Amino acid sequence: MDAPDGLQYMHRALELARNGLYTTDPNPRVGCVLVAEDHIVGEGWTAPAGGPHAERMAIDRAGAAARGATVYVTLEPCNHTGRTGPCTDALIAADVARVVCAARDPNTAVAGGGIEALGQAGIPVEVGMLEDEARAINSGYWMRMERGRPLVRSKLAVSLDGRTALANGESQWITSPEARADVHRWRARSSAVMTGVGTILADDPSLDARPEDTDLDVVQPS
Repeated sequence: MDAPDGLQYMHRALELARNGLYTTDPNPRVGCVLVAEDHIVGEGWTAPAGGPHAERMAIDRAGAAARGATVYVTLEPCNHTGRTGPCTDALIAADVARVVCAARDPNTAVAGGGIEALGQAGIPVEVGMLEDEARAINSGYWMRMERGRPLVRSKLAVSLDGRTALANGESQWITSPEARADVHRWRARSSAVMTGVGTILADDPSLDARPEDTDLDVVQPS
């Protein structure tokens, strides 16, 4: 597939993609690394919706050093115009030498079109490096695109004997602070949160996401 150090750069791209765990919805989380002469010259990750994609951020940070660089990106570059222009156009204009992407984009608006556009411009593309890891970062995105339905996570806080509250209704928390913090991290990775009418009437919960491991503005679930 590639030289061993290529894995190092793709691992770094995956790490960068995780910067968008709480901020890119409904777009997928993508990381990108530009490498020239065995040195990283530019890095990027997907900004909140409407902002630059990972490839454009990495190209902007690399500047002139992007010319002739190898691009490691966790998802096939887009070649359609949404709120931003096609990433393929940016890569072609930057005159990169090669693109290594972890996975093809399952979105039918892309679906191999980015790879084809780069190939037609004379830029070779390799696909499949650390694909499973790349898919895991965007498991909900793949579920929507491939199966046409949302990825559903279920959270239930119960005691060892199957209770969710004391019979007299006086209990407040039966989960630990660590478990409650974990719930907020999972909420922040979700597009929507649902609960039962009994919980709504009894507790009037906000159901917002307040993860403690980020200073970024979290995209709140609906």
